Amino acid sequence: MLSFIYRLARDFEKEHGIHPNLLYLNPTHLQFLREQLDNEEQLDNIVKLLGMEIMITKEVIHPHVVWTHLPSQRQAM
Repeated sequence: MLSFIYRLARDFEKEHGIHPNLLYLNPTHLQFLREQLDNEEQLDNIVKLLGMEIMITKEVIHPHVVWTHLPSQRQAM
């Protein structure tokens, strides 16, 4: 999962000339990512590692990245 997210971010940056700042995942993707990061439970630590905010929603079929002007608005899960 981590290498897939890295490729998404790299490809986005090549195409748009800017690093993405928002990653969309579903809960299953997040669990796979946490497992790869030694079961890191703190979302803040994952956000810092990736350099992107994370939006978790069940509607996401495949992880994807975007760049947005909107400020982050964290909500408890």
